[in-house]
Amino acid sequence: MKVRKKGRSEIKREAILAAAKQAFQEFGVQNTSMDKLSALAEVSKRTVYNHFESKQALVMELLAELWRTSMAEHEIAGLAELTLEQQLVALLESEINVVTDPHYVELAKVALSYFFHKPDELKEQQEKMSKQETALFHWLNEQAEKQTLVMDDVVVASTQLHSLVKGSAFWPQVLGMKPSLTKQEARVLAEQTTKLFMSQYLV
Repeated sequence: MKVRKKGRSEIKREAILAAAKQAFQEFGVQNTSMDKLSALAEVSKRTVYNHFESKQALVMELLAELWRTSMAEHEIAGLAELTLEQQLVALLESEINVVTDPHYVELAKVALSYFFHKPDELKEQQEKMSKQETALFHWLNEQAEKQTLVMDDVVVASTQLHSLVKGSAFWPQVLGMKPSLTKQEARVLAEQTTKLFMSQYLV
């Protein structure tokens, strides 16, 4: 199998993202300048701007990456041994852990403050992230195909689940109203959300 060789531009982009991830976690988003990022990535400041027009654009890319890797790489091999309800609880619990992670919340705050006065751009970014297929979305599609769950529209059903979760495990944290959920609270929310969802869609 032939391995594709990465180009210089791709290598530099990855270096910038790695530097941003490190810097944002160590110093916080607000205390990280583009100068600091270019130094950490060992590229020129101009190169940073060539790949990302602003720090907010970097934040959005890291948010998307966190969402992608955390949700797409969920260990689903053992789910088949669980009941349908237990499978959904496990998937939702994984999502809750992602969106309440302090690093994710901090990045989300920066992104939202930037896009607050740019609703069109915010909508565009939300649509991009919503199209990323996650373990949960794959699972819902699988249940729809098997007809174990009766869903007229998997996208709508997925959006409903996300809304139920984020109402307690994302927006209150972003707004500074509540701390991140404990493991026990995350589990309870996943179980309650599963019961509500199953009451609507279970055959």
